[in-house]
Amino acid sequence: MFRRRHKYDYDLIVIGSGAGGSVGAHYAHSLGKKVAVFEKAEVGGECPNWACVPTKALLHAAKIYQLAQNSEQFGIDIKDPALNHKNIKKWRDLVVSRTGVTHGEEIFKKEGLHLIKEKASFINDHEVEAGGKIYSAAKFLIATGSTVAIPPINGLNESSYITFKEAGSWQKIPKSIFILGAGPVGCEFAQIYATFGTKVTLADSLDKLIAKEDKEVSDLIQALFENQGIDVLTGITVDKVEKKPTRKVVYYQKDGRHHELNTQEILVSTGKRPVLDFAPEKAGIIVENGRLKINKYLQTSVSHIFAAGDVIGPYLLTHTGEYQSYIAAKNAFSYQKTRPSYDVVPRCVFTYPEVASVGLSARDAKEQGIRIKVGIFAMSALGRANMSNDFDGFVKIVTDKKETIIGASIVAPRAGEMIHELALAVKLKVKAKVIAEMIHAYPTFSEAIKFAASSLEEK
Repeated sequence: MFRRRHKYDYDLIVIGSGAGGSVGAHYAHSLGKKVAVFEKAEVGGECPNWACVPTKALLHAAKIYQLAQNSEQFGIDIKDPALNHKNIKKWRDLVVSRTGVTHGEEIFKKEGLHLIKEKASFINDHEVEAGGKIYSAAKFLIATGSTVAIPPINGLNESSYITFKEAGSWQKIPKSIFILGAGPVGCEFAQIYATFGTKVTLADSLDKLIAKEDKEVSDLIQALFENQGIDVLTGITVDKVEKKPTRKVVYYQKDGRHHELNTQEILVSTGKRPVLDFAPEKAGIIVENGRLKINKYLQTSVSHIFAAGDVIGPYLLTHTGEYQSYIAAKNAFSYQKTRPSYDVVPRCVFTYPEVASVGLSARDAKEQGIRIKVGIFAMSALGRANMSNDFDGFVKIVTDKKETIIGASIVAPRAGEMIHELALAVKLKVKAKVIAEMIHAYPTFSEAIKFAASSLEEK
């Protein structure tokens, strides 16, 4: 039996250097704790190296290309704007280099955190093995993240496919692509590929795009995608995939009818599952239905072992991972523990226009039996939109019967920035009247928030 030592190598060992691990590591270090961070892959994790950051860099390049193609409407004549995929990749790589592995290593080194580039696995509840060595700690923070959950479709593995990681690396641009999964990742890549000339089919088993958002949001994004030439298939079931010498064939059903589609590449973006490759059972950590069992303070079934980020959810977002990481580290070294709150979590999809939301949607509120009022303002009526020809979108504010703001959705060029005014309103239980009467600068997209707050109607 393992005999507990009174002295450990570290006060805290963090497994994973992404959002769920790094914030907690830095916080513990700020308390004077001795911290080691183990990372088996890229320092900084998925977001800065393969997901959020490179994807947004590619979206920015795509938007510039789209503007160049339509520059005549602004009186600027750009003849035949050309794509240079090699230079697009250079831009993507530059952005990643400024935020990913190199940047992360510099920060760890500067702060004096011990970064160990090895895969760590528990051998008991106070020790891990990594690279043939054993390391001990009083407390642990598990932040191993998530990986793509591949659906069990007949022939998919044999036909080969790509995920966000390969797509975001921008190594090869297919002539056609079938994107399975129309959530944020699928929608963002659909627009990137379509803008750069790939024939895109975006498909989902659910009946709308970005299913967690309001129907008005999904309907508008679908209409804009279809106008861009993206084929959208919702409510489908993929039966099988076959690989032919020069193509892949996707066999699917929709409305009881069988169809087949030829494509050069398949991108799977159907969701994610936790990464649990750190031998949790050897530490006595309980795993239920493929997930870590945690309590309200982010502790696993072993009280000195905490967890944060994608490995526990419920939101697979960088900003919630950072938030949980801070709470977990704080709880690890505090007698008075804090419960994380998810009442106000901004959600963003960086298509163009962007999609952002917070709090309850009108549908969610109605399902909870809340009597609501809704205020909507269309971007087409906004001065700022007129000045940049950005007419697609709206702001939708949801309140309770007393007109306290409980949720909001925005489709607009800078929705990701705009949503935080409404996130604060939800958190502080602000009444719509306060927003409506507050001076908003002219001309800004944020004026649409004021006008939406001024137009409440019972629903």
